[in-house]
Formats: sequence, C-alpha cells, structure tokens
Amino acid sequence: MTGKALDIYQTFLDEMGAAVLAADTDAFAARIFLPHVIETETFRVLLESRENVVRQFHGFCEALRGHGVDAYIRIARRARFDGPDHIEGEHETFLMSGSSLVVPQFSNTASLEWRGNVWGCTVSRHHARYIAWPDLLPRVNT
Repeated sequence: MTGKALDIYQTFLDEMGAAVLAADTDAFAARIFLPHVIETETFRVLLESRENVVRQFHGFCEALRGHGVDAYIRIARRARFDGPDHIEGEHETFLMSGSSLVVPQFSNTASLEWRGNVWGCTVSRHHARYIAWPDLLPRVNT
C-alpha cells in the first residue's frame, strides 16, 4: 500500500481501462467495491451486488464496442490520501476511435479504498450530462 497517491490512482485507472478494453469481467469486478455509487450530472446508480456490476460492465463494454472505441484513456490530474487506506482523485477521460474522440472529453472523480491488498473504487463521479454508467455515451431522445 506504499506509494504516492497520484501514482496509485493512475495505476488503478490504467489497469481498469485495460480490463474494459479486454472485456475482462473478473479483473474489473474485483476492483469495484460494494456498495458502489456511480454519479453523473443527471443520474445516480447504486450497485449492491457483483451481478449488478457485471451487468453494468457488459453494457459499458458493448456500448464502447458499438461506437468503435479502441482507446480508453484516463489521465490522473490530482490525487490525495484521505487516511492511510483512502484516496480521492480527479481524472480526465478520453474515449477514442482511431484518432477521433467518440464523445467530448469529460472530467471525473473517484474514491479508492485499500481492501484485501488491492485498491478498489467505491464511488465514481462522471462530470458529464449522460444518463448513467455504463451509458456514458449520450442517449438520443426518441
């Protein structure tokens, strides 16, 4: 559990991004600590079971694949320890297909906790006007 908060936070982002692009359910779900809260500017989701996490994860992966996302880039901007086993961080997200953004870049924050020898996320906030994770891609009203 040693290290600088920003380095730990960026490593977490990189590993979770790789899990998403590889559609590695187990690697992803192991780092989403329950209960997990997902917030956007317009919606809040509470995930209380692994089954909820897996369903949301598969939906997210399908949405990204459907939009041709081949790079899920998240860059840590700030992170700080809030106690020895808690990190609050901020990052920017870029969903890319080739050299083009699929959606506009957006800011995020996340709360990480140290449990059982691993850092995992308990709260993720996406500063975007999207419905909810996994629907980070805007919905069209029909």
